[in-house]
Amino acid sequence: MSAPPDAPGPDRAGQPERADGRDPATARSGGTDDAPGSPDGLETGWAPTPQPLDIRTLIALASLHHIAYAAVRVLLTLGALHVHATPLQVGLVVSLFALLPMFGSIPGGRWVDRIGPRLPMQLGIATVLGGLLVSVVWLSIESLMVTSVLVGVGYLPFHLAIQKMVSLIGTTETRRHNLSLMAIGYSVATFLGPIVAGFLIDAVGYRVPFALLAVLPLGVLLWVRRLGERLPGEGMAAPVAAQSLRIRDLLATGELRRVYLVVALLSAAWDIHQFAVPLYGARLGLSASAIGLILGAYALATLVVRMLLPLFLTDISEWRALLAAMLISGVVYAAYPFFSSLESLLALSFVLGLGLGVSQPMSMSAIARVAPADRLGEATGLRMMLVYGTQTALPTMFGALGGLIGIGGLFWGMAVLLGGGLAGVLRGHRRRER
Repeated sequence: MSAPPDAPGPDRAGQPERADGRDPATARSGGTDDAPGSPDGLETGWAPTPQPLDIRTLIALASLHHIAYAAVRVLLTLGALHVHATPLQVGLVVSLFALLPMFGSIPGGRWVDRIGPRLPMQLGIATVLGGLLVSVVWLSIESLMVTSVLVGVGYLPFHLAIQKMVSLIGTTETRRHNLSLMAIGYSVATFLGPIVAGFLIDAVGYRVPFALLAVLPLGVLLWVRRLGERLPGEGMAAPVAAQSLRIRDLLATGELRRVYLVVALLSAAWDIHQFAVPLYGARLGLSASAIGLILGAYALATLVVRMLLPLFLTDISEWRALLAAMLISGVVYAAYPFFSSLESLLALSFVLGLGLGVSQPMSMSAIARVAPADRLGEATGLRMMLVYGTQTALPTMFGALGGLIGIGGLFWGMAVLLGGGLAGVLRGHRRRER
């Protein structure tokens, strides 16, 4: 994809020739006579910057910000219990974290597409920072609800902007490698966040941890501002093609529709495990620490598989990995109700984590490959809407069903959904090949 032309300006014609003989416009875009575009192969709707951002910088920004995001989820739950909230109020605090971002994901993606990542990132980080400080000044169920809303809403534009920048760096092969590295960063942050929150609560109570966690987004905000124009911003966005920005237009490609079906099913499989395993373990009489070990085995497996994934990216396609994740997850869910020992549940949880751990980087890579480049932020926003939707709706829905069909029925129901989705995706691929 060629970079968009530079915006006209009064001094454009009078720009001096560079000493190296390159045209100033070409120099600004990072292009050369042999390989147009940025040195990193930036395939983007934004004009490449003079000093392209290193992928490690983007991953570091995303990981540091995500540590605070993962930690505050624990703080909200335990903080609500600390202020004697009812179970309904605790549930409301948790659901507010994802409810508004679910509705804002697609508009947020379009916003990032339109103006570039710089402003969305800064406003998003500032919103998260403000949300954390609310519960420093005033700790109550009301303040925790405000914190939940602000942190959830603020995280969204930052994540969409980072996601788009990483997705548009490099070729298909290097893109999958970059997305796998980012997924590793998120796994590490997801692992560290709850641990940091727990240690801070034990050490200094409930209010101070919000202030200490605010140091992370503050540092990220200062880092982003220091990057300045290395982050594409307003005036650097490519003009959007003359088309109606409707979701059904975005989903005109059959492959992209199948990607989103897989995203919805695997996201549901991820969330149901976090919800059903504690219920199943409690019914079996397992201790809280044993249940924590089972969930920990799952988190460890996702980290392990994401660390190993870059070694196999040249040998495995996105679809092969996603279909394998669906198959493994369906088998594990079907097997869960037949096992009750801690050792067997640890093994099942670990295997499920190996399967689902590949889903995030591979689905993001598939979306980046198939979606139009000038609507990639919107396409990523649709993926996030599906993820937030499962986080908001499924615990309540499956909780109600669990009272009717039992915990075993939840596992088997998820296995049936994954099996049906796998069959549907395979049929779609066969029709495409004809």
